[in-house]
Amino acid sequence: MLDNFSDAAIKIVQLAFQETRKLNHEVIGTEHLLLGLLSDETCKPAIVLKSLGITRTKAKQEVLRIMTAGTKEVNDLEYTFTPRAKAVFKLADKNREHNIDDLVEPEDIMMALLTVPRCTAQKVLHALDIEVATLLTRISNYGSQYTESNLASVTLDQLEGLHERIRSGELPASSDECPEPDPAAGRDPMIGYIIDRKYEVVSAIGCGGMGVVYKVRHLILGRYFAIKVIHPYLAADVRNRRRFQREAQAASRLTHQNLATVFDWDIMEDGRPYLVMYYIEGVKLSELIKVRATVEVLTWLSIFLQMCDALTHAHENGVLHRDLKPGNVILSTSDDTKHFVKIVDFGIAKILSQSPTDAKELTKTGEVFGSPYYMSPEQCMGQTLDVRSDIYQLGVVMYECFTGLCPFYGGSLYDTMTMHVKNRPPSFKETDHFNNSAPDLEAIVMRCLSKLPEQRYQSMRSLRRALILTLGTSHPPSHVNQLT
Repeated sequence: MLDNFSDAAIKIVQLAFQETRKLNHEVIGTEHLLLGLLSDETCKPAIVLKSLGITRTKAKQEVLRIMTAGTKEVNDLEYTFTPRAKAVFKLADKNREHNIDDLVEPEDIMMALLTVPRCTAQKVLHALDIEVATLLTRISNYGSQYTESNLASVTLDQLEGLHERIRSGELPASSDECPEPDPAAGRDPMIGYIIDRKYEVVSAIGCGGMGVVYKVRHLILGRYFAIKVIHPYLAADVRNRRRFQREAQAASRLTHQNLATVFDWDIMEDGRPYLVMYYIEGVKLSELIKVRATVEVLTWLSIFLQMCDALTHAHENGVLHRDLKPGNVILSTSDDTKHFVKIVDFGIAKILSQSPTDAKELTKTGEVFGSPYYMSPEQCMGQTLDVRSDIYQLGVVMYECFTGLCPFYGGSLYDTMTMHVKNRPPSFKETDHFNNSAPDLEAIVMRCLSKLPEQRYQSMRSLRRALILTLGTSHPPSHVNQLT
């Protein structure tokens, strides 16, 4: 009966179960479902009811007046529902098709409670002077004020404040040097080299498993670009060259304002392929995390929403990122504040429409790619990935933004990957004792970090929707942390 219920809806049923036991009632009825909804103060129905002056205490008093408490102690009650409660679930299940996740949510239960004829929950609401028609309208319209057209007005001030700090130099710009140079390698011979007779290599700005990203100056245009070149020791392998070509194909599909644009790729004289991107000046998200105590919650939300927009575009164009981490997110110094979050480096991107034969050639069975601190459980185990793996990785990034640490940090890479597969993520308070983030935001992050993909949000659009709803359901503190 509850197969299509979301985690949030299952929680409502569990709370209704608890209310049933407290009242010593034998069967879960619609009145208990109403109390369950009111017990979860972060769900949409509870917030709307509270705005109308209806609290769990008031509702429970009316339930006791109408139904009275049970006369015997119930110690081992199972999930047994009244016929009208079953009708509520059936109706909620029928109406779930409009949800992005295709799962029953708490508001679906509330709408069904208001629709099933002559149920006890409606009697309780009537006794509290609540018009069913009015409540139906409030529930159905709740959150609609946070639409695409005016979402910017909610968070733009926060973004502009952060953008100004970056442009003024208050936050240090990301270094134009490789973060982990090899001391034994000496000076990179590519520095000063001219690629294709027009790109002069200025510096190395990033190093990865597949290659090195260089800042280059176009000799004719005088503009700076970024060029990614495959490592020499990998270029000899045909499979590696094809994988690099796949990256160019994947990235060239994507033309979104929150993604680094790849507009060309070619082969150097020595046979190494390279791809050309617009150079983005700014601050890496990893640098912002270091000063996270000065960042307001709405600012983090704005950043995450822009990331969701970018990844929605990638997923809908058949591309997974597979290596989301703060170092691959740049807060640009460009004038476009509304789109200044840029996701870069699709170096291990996967093209979802790729044929099984091509995938088998390019990726050995059990081969693992990614940054271990941010890898999904299925990625750690070398399993087939889909968009929900990127959702897990974004959950790790959000966790780190709010707490300053990744949820899993083992003594070795193997230990870390094992923790992703087996361990429960610590709560925000366990990781950061001064963390005052809103509970609904933590719940969103934890759902992203579910071990099983089917328990996470099923799309970036769904995750984005959940983040938008927090703008209307809570008033988080001004800062993520109150450090002493």
